[in-house]
Amino acid sequence: MYVVYSCVLLHISFLVVYLSGSLALPTLSTSMQYSRQYIAEHGLGTILVFEYSYFLSQEQNRRHTFRESLTLAVKEYQSSGIYAKVNESIQRAFEKYGDKVDNLCAVLVHLAKENQLSKMLGRKD
Repeated sequence: MYVVYSCVLLHISFLVVYLSGSLALPTLSTSMQYSRQYIAEHGLGTILVFEYSYFLSQEQNRRHTFRESLTLAVKEYQSSGIYAKVNESIQRAFEKYGDKVDNLCAVLVHLAKENQLSKMLGRKD
């Protein structure tokens, strides 16, 4: 079951990379060339940003539009140190596992769970 969940996350990452092009998101990858590593970095970054933008849009004291929440979430993701940590972890995973999708999926799921911005950057207004 864990492998199925992991692979679903990887497929969602591919879809998110495709969809984020229409939302004009900045590249959330440190990889310089389009590759599986690029897709994993940008896809996981986008998932984390979308999750946090939803969190921001639900704040009681402030009501952000979707675009405002998304812009703020991207800025906080990129400046928080989580961006660098996630991309470094993904790079190490690709160095260790190559193209072994089952192993990579497990790593990506773990990184997604451990780096949710709403848990790490949650506001206490």
